[in-house]
Amino acid sequence: MKIFYKNNGAISVFLSLILLPVLVFGGMTVDASRIYMSKVVISDAGEMAMNAGLAQYNEKLHDEYGFLVMDQSPEDMEEDLEAFFNGSLNGTGIPDTEDYNKILDLLTKSFDAIDVPGSEIYRTEVEKQQILEYMKYRAPVCIAELLTQKLDQLRDTKKMTEAMEAQMEFSEAMEECQDEFEKAKETLDALDRIVTTFPDTAGIRKELSDTEKDYKEVAAKCLLMREAIQNYDHRSNHQSGDLKEMAERFIDSAKKVSLSAPDIYQEKNFNSYIECLDYKKAVEDLGGIQKLSEQGQDSEEEMDSETGADSEERSDSENADVSGAGDNPSENAAASEEDRRELEEITEKYKAETERLMGNSASYSNALLETAKQIVSAHSETLQSYRSTAETAAQTAKVASRQLKEVEKKLKNAADTFSKWDDKTEKLKAVGKAGQMEDNVKEYRDFFSNGEGKSNLQKLEKLMSKVEEDEKYFSEWKSVLKKEQFFRQSIAEVSSASQLSTYMREAKTAVSGAEVRYASLEQVRKDYIANYDHIEASNSYSLRLIGNDPFYIKLQEYCNKETKDSQQNQDEANQRLEEGKAASEEANKEDADLTYNWNQAGVTLPSAMVGAGGRDADGKLTDLDASSDVNNSSARKGTIQKFKNSISEANSFLEKLEQILKSGIEKLYIAEYAMQMFSYYTVDKENGQTRPDSDIISLSGYSLKEHEAYRAECEYILWGKPESRKNVKNTVMVIFGIRLLFNSFFAFTDSEIDGTAKAAATAITGAAPYLKPIVEVVIKLGFAGVETASDISKIRQGYGVAAIKNKNTWATFPHFGSNTKDTETFTLDYSEYMRIFLCISLLGGNEAAVLGRIADCIQVNTPDTDLLTSYTMLSIQAEVSSRTTFMRKISELGEGGAWGFPDDRYTISYQSILGY
Repeated sequence: MKIFYKNNGAISVFLSLILLPVLVFGGMTVDASRIYMSKVVISDAGEMAMNAGLAQYNEKLHDEYGFLVMDQSPEDMEEDLEAFFNGSLNGTGIPDTEDYNKILDLLTKSFDAIDVPGSEIYRTEVEKQQILEYMKYRAPVCIAELLTQKLDQLRDTKKMTEAMEAQMEFSEAMEECQDEFEKAKETLDALDRIVTTFPDTAGIRKELSDTEKDYKEVAAKCLLMREAIQNYDHRSNHQSGDLKEMAERFIDSAKKVSLSAPDIYQEKNFNSYIECLDYKKAVEDLGGIQKLSEQGQDSEEEMDSETGADSEERSDSENADVSGAGDNPSENAAASEEDRRELEEITEKYKAETERLMGNSASYSNALLETAKQIVSAHSETLQSYRSTAETAAQTAKVASRQLKEVEKKLKNAADTFSKWDDKTEKLKAVGKAGQMEDNVKEYRDFFSNGEGKSNLQKLEKLMSKVEEDEKYFSEWKSVLKKEQFFRQSIAEVSSASQLSTYMREAKTAVSGAEVRYASLEQVRKDYIANYDHIEASNSYSLRLIGNDPFYIKLQEYCNKETKDSQQNQDEANQRLEEGKAASEEANKEDADLTYNWNQAGVTLPSAMVGAGGRDADGKLTDLDASSDVNNSSARKGTIQKFKNSISEANSFLEKLEQILKSGIEKLYIAEYAMQMFSYYTVDKENGQTRPDSDIISLSGYSLKEHEAYRAECEYILWGKPESRKNVKNTVMVIFGIRLLFNSFFAFTDSEIDGTAKAAATAITGAAPYLKPIVEVVIKLGFAGVETASDISKIRQGYGVAAIKNKNTWATFPHFGSNTKDTETFTLDYSEYMRIFLCISLLGGNEAAVLGRIADCIQVNTPDTDLLTSYTMLSIQAEVSSRTTFMRKISELGEGGAWGFPDDRYTISYQSILGY
């Protein structure tokens, strides 16, 4: 025991050192345990208070629409929630809890109930989760499965549409060939007429030779002679002093002058005319022809005076001897009368010849000019006609060549377009839906591989070669003919008047200073005609006749569309198009009975808070307003374009079908919720009968007839337009487009409709294989339009119409089946189309808008509830203090309570959130 004596008092020191920390730690542990226990109690109290608040839900919304929302906002329930909180906190009202408060001694310093932003029921994610939760157990699974099975059969619409569009594009490409055929034929007809009438090389060569000869030998002579006469200085070398003799010589020379070709420009004729000019000058120098006339009158007067004097002397010398006959007065008188008459005759002849040769209206000079003019005009007109014809022919051949190239382009495009159609049909064949379209493709496959389609391209190449050579042939003639010139003026280009003016001017210059005699003028003419440029006619190309060309003959055959008995077929086809157009117009009309307007709802619509704007169906769906004339090219193209637009738009609307089948179960639930909770256009009809009011109820058992927008709620959810009638119209438009799509597909693949269309197309188009495809397509579209009119009528009456038609469900000509029931296929009624459309809209990025408008419908039908302030979650914040034992004592050890526990209570902050 002595071993421990040397450590006396060590335990006490050690105990003293560790006792205080142990006591502090123990005290802190006790108070920390109490604080943590308080937190649990506070948390439980908060949870119970919030559960109590959530238990006060809106019974109407829950019972009628399956929505769980608080009947009041958290802020409005704050006092009740605080009471629930405090009661749970201290055990108020719980038996045997008198000492409970002594343990923790919890006191509420502050309490706040807070609205949770984003938890309002109109918020799309909140609403969506509640709808899904509701429909998960209540949605009629059999309906969803049936809809899924039906959708599965519609999933090949894209292949159908692509095949039909490919066939339509092929038919349009074929008609484009026909259009180019007609243009090419018109030009080739014009070229053929020119080719057959245009002179050959020998004829052109002869005309050029004749032109040269006549210009040099006739026109040149005439113009030179005329200008020489105009400048002639008249001479009177033949004067003898006897006026009568000069006049007689004038007359003799004048008789030798001819005013008609070919004598007019001959040497003798010209020299005689010059002599006339000389004698005329001599006559004028001797006093003129009038003087000769006066001499005759003077002789007559002398005769009269001599006769009177002789009478007086006769009685005195009756018996006198007469010395001679010359002295006989009677004989003298007779001689004088004869002289007078002779002078008068000479005067008259002189005047007549003067008028003939030198008068104003007709003269030798004018005759020369007219002769030259006729020569120039005749040859100029002929050569200009040749040149103009050659130019026209070259241009026509050029146009024909260009159009034939366009024909070639269109033929190749038709072949390429057919390949696309063939490819699309093969894909359709792979899913077993090609039908008669497969046989049509095979027919045209033969056409392009071994038939006319292939041979036409080969024949076309040969015709193009001919036309190209003809273009070169005529172009060269045009160039050659331009080179025939006189005084640098092309005879084949310059007008005859302009030519004549130049030739006259040059002739005047040429004869200036020359002696006015034929021999002298001939020397002048040699220099004058040296200005004539003659071209030897030749052409390095050959004229190719096209009249018997095989492809040209084919064009004539293709463009001859005159047929017998085609009018009835045209009228029937046009009537079907008119019926389809009338149905589209009917589908585009608004129902005046639907009067509800969402802009006048009288409440704030939740969709406005989520930015859900309205939209319209594309007008192309029901726009079939084209001219119903199957025999008119522009009308046919317009009709096909209208149908194609409608079908394409309908197909684009259905593109999400496959996505619905793969991952659209949530969308189906939302769509089913809308359809089961709200009314739609045909909710009061079933198979043509009016449904009893007791059956027009929602999934929750409430009457739909009491809804404000009765018969137009689902349509509003889909489209969002304020006018109910517009929303219903949009829905009918889409159904019309879809029905037209499926009906068109059957019309394109049914053998009987195909046979009817082929027969009618043959009667309408005649022997025009490139025109038949588009006429067939238009006729088939007419069948589809009529059937669609029947479908829409039935759907409006509440019937389900066969979605994919067959011979038994095709209600109109030629099968006359029933489109509302069939054991081999399925039907879709208005409500099922609506389900599909809602699903598609949800998948198309419109989920927020759809959910927002579902909330609109609920808000309008429950006006006493404000969905904008209907919360599905609440939050509370509180500060609660708990009594402590040791923390304050420990805190006092620090200077001024610096350790953070100035009193004997610890404050606990609490915040929590809870929702349905």
